[in-house]
Amino acid sequence: MMTKPTAQSGFTSVSNRIAYGLGDTGFLLVWQASALFLLYFYTDVLGIPAALAGAIFLVAMIWDAVSDPLVAAWAERRAARTGRYAPIMAGAALPVGLSFVAMFAVPASGPVLTAILALLAHLAFRTAFTFASMPYNTLPLRLSADSDERSTLSGFRVAGAAIGGLAAAICVPVIVLASGSEGVGYRVAAIVVGAVAALCLYLSARGCGERVAVRESSRARSLRGDLAGLWQGLRGNGPLQRLAGVMALGTIGYAFFTSSALYFVNHVVGEPGLAAAFLAIPAFMTLLAAPLWVLVARRSSKRVALMSGLAVAVTGYLALFAAPSAPVVVLLSAVAIAGLGGTAIPVMMWSMVPDALDYGSHHTGERIEARAFGLLTFIQKCATGLTLLAAGGLLAIAGYDADAGELTASSRLAILAMTAGLPALFMAGIVLVVRRYPVSRETHRALTAAPHPPGGAL
Repeated sequence: MMTKPTAQSGFTSVSNRIAYGLGDTGFLLVWQASALFLLYFYTDVLGIPAALAGAIFLVAMIWDAVSDPLVAAWAERRAARTGRYAPIMAGAALPVGLSFVAMFAVPASGPVLTAILALLAHLAFRTAFTFASMPYNTLPLRLSADSDERSTLSGFRVAGAAIGGLAAAICVPVIVLASGSEGVGYRVAAIVVGAVAALCLYLSARGCGERVAVRESSRARSLRGDLAGLWQGLRGNGPLQRLAGVMALGTIGYAFFTSSALYFVNHVVGEPGLAAAFLAIPAFMTLLAAPLWVLVARRSSKRVALMSGLAVAVTGYLALFAAPSAPVVVLLSAVAIAGLGGTAIPVMMWSMVPDALDYGSHHTGERIEARAFGLLTFIQKCATGLTLLAAGGLLAIAGYDADAGELTASSRLAILAMTAGLPALFMAGIVLVVRRYPVSRETHRALTAAPHPPGGAL
């Protein structure tokens, strides 16, 4: 039978919170840099056709479909034997940094060879990222069993992510512009970003550490049994299913924005020098807004905080869609509003998932940890890959040509839709998913205090 989890209740130390947040600084440095610049690097620097560039992301998505659940199940087993998740993350820190550098080190040697090298480097990065992120995502379950404290940890995480995303959005364009050559600039920026990210991940793993060791389940199962247990745990967990929907819709909406932002600034607004500010504002707003949404959740509920943030985000994206030719200050204000509201998604998402896992454990008797986070990050990566594939496809259908002197009307419309219209649509869709989310603060406290069914719960 499954064992009762051993995470302590109550507050975590300030150092634990900071170390946990530092981890997502490292992850977002490389994740945001790849989300913002990799598709553009493929098409406009390496000269890979847009459709082929999108296909690279599709293959990477398929690889994630295979590797994410396997690595998650492996991490959960290893943590049960060794007592900790953090050492797995520490061991993957350097490979994450090196593989990120490799993605931007690909030479332009003809479309086919270049695409093959780009794909191999991309797969290496995805694999290393998975080995680091699976244990990291699971750490809140081992740091606290208190629902409100998990919101605080999530706030630190998202603040750390904002710092990483902000640094990537500002530093990469600055380095590229200073280099005088996009090819050289992106490669130098990748070295800097990869090195700092690897250091952040290692220090986070060393400083965060679980407060109580993970107990090994007495039910010895095969890897196939672990994956079957994941399905069982998901099938009987309505809240987790809803959060999976939030992850998919939120990722798609934001991925459309990030993948098209450079095209919007360079070709619709016509101000390439505005790129750093345009890309940095959402991350800066995340840094400012993370404590706000934690406070809203504490004074109301996580569901209310999430829905309020979504309403604000939709407002910002619609304003951007309605006035793409407005003065720069109006455009940046619309992006800031969208970033302010959109911050509620990761803050609440990463806080709600541990509560949903406790809920599912209580009701199904199947305790899933890293496997559930593996599923969610798999959804996140698949959604990102499909979105980037769709973005490349939309650009190709619209007749986008990086070498053309003037943007066609269809290309302009496609870029505007991806930058603002589609993000607004997907943010609105999340409201329908979470409006009946059932796990409140009171519900969670009641189920953690209740007797647990045979087979394992909390």
